[in-house]
Amino acid sequence: MEYNSKDAEEETEDEEEGLKEAEGEEQEKEEVTATSETDDDQEDLPSVLVPTVNIREERLINLAETPAFLCLHELHSKGKLPGTRMAELKAKYTLLHDTVVSTQESEVQLLENAKRFTEQIQQQQVCLQQAEDFPNVFTTEVCKLREQLLKYQNEYTAAQEREYNIQYRLTSLTEEKSIILKEFEKIPKPGEIEKKTRLLKESTEELRKEVIQRRLEIKNLREDVVLKQKQLVREQKELEELMEYQVGLKDDVVHHQSVPVQITKEIEKMTRKKVETEKKNIVLESELKELSDSLKKLENKVNTLAEERDDIMKEVEGKRTLLEVKEREYGQLLKLLELTKENEASSLAERLLIFLHILSFKF
Repeated sequence: MEYNSKDAEEETEDEEEGLKEAEGEEQEKEEVTATSETDDDQEDLPSVLVPTVNIREERLINLAETPAFLCLHELHSKGKLPGTRMAELKAKYTLLHDTVVSTQESEVQLLENAKRFTEQIQQQQVCLQQAEDFPNVFTTEVCKLREQLLKYQNEYTAAQEREYNIQYRLTSLTEEKSIILKEFEKIPKPGEIEKKTRLLKESTEELRKEVIQRRLEIKNLREDVVLKQKQLVREQKELEELMEYQVGLKDDVVHHQSVPVQITKEIEKMTRKKVETEKKNIVLESELKELSDSLKKLENKVNTLAEERDDIMKEVEGKRTLLEVKEREYGQLLKLLELTKENEASSLAERLLIFLHILSFKF
């Protein structure tokens, strides 16, 4: 854009020098010089062609079916990409897609403007050609006025082109600035990241303490279960001994029919002891079952807490990596913002110079 404006200014200066030299010549050569300069101006005018660009309608594209989204889903399904990173990349791709759509809309508008300006230039060239074909019967003063008119028209056209280029550049810089500001707003603040990291560390420490406590409880429960099992084995042995003793008593009853009353009492006593032992055995078995169930629950809970701790540590590592990436992006965006400010200042200075140049020609 800057090169186009410089070329237009150089062409304007060349035309002014040609006009000054033409004024010093004779009256008969002035008409020939004016005609030749007009032909040169028509030849110097660039033939504006409307660029033909095959623009794909980005607005009609379904983002879920794009290769980028399909690749992200494939990496996520294979476990090579975490869900948070996939969501972040999707958001960035969506933002870039919206930028492309807006750029295409502005490009289509610029193409329409170029087509319209081309038609206007062609009409002006036709009018100028008609004026050139008119019989050359004007006086010297009319030729001078005509030369001045052509000069001012060329200067006005060059100024319009420079203004259009500056306006287009300013619009592009404004869009880039808005995109940079949106990206800057998405970057989390250092205070928030430190706060989240501190909360995660505190929760991890609490979970670690709870896991240690649960392990101690499991250890105590295992010791209790071992003691209960030993006691149950001992009572089972006693029960077997009682059963053997009962069998022996029955044999004694058969052999000692002379003492039935005493034997009956002994049998009742052994029977009561047997019933009490069986009840006690049932109670111990139920307690053992309850202890086994509670032990299984505690083991499951410990495994769940360990998995949660691993997930939290992975999330902390992912947040730390994301923080480093965001800090690098923040530095790059700051540099880009400074460069954009410098470009805006230079464009405003160029626009002011053009405006002063136009005012100087008007007055």
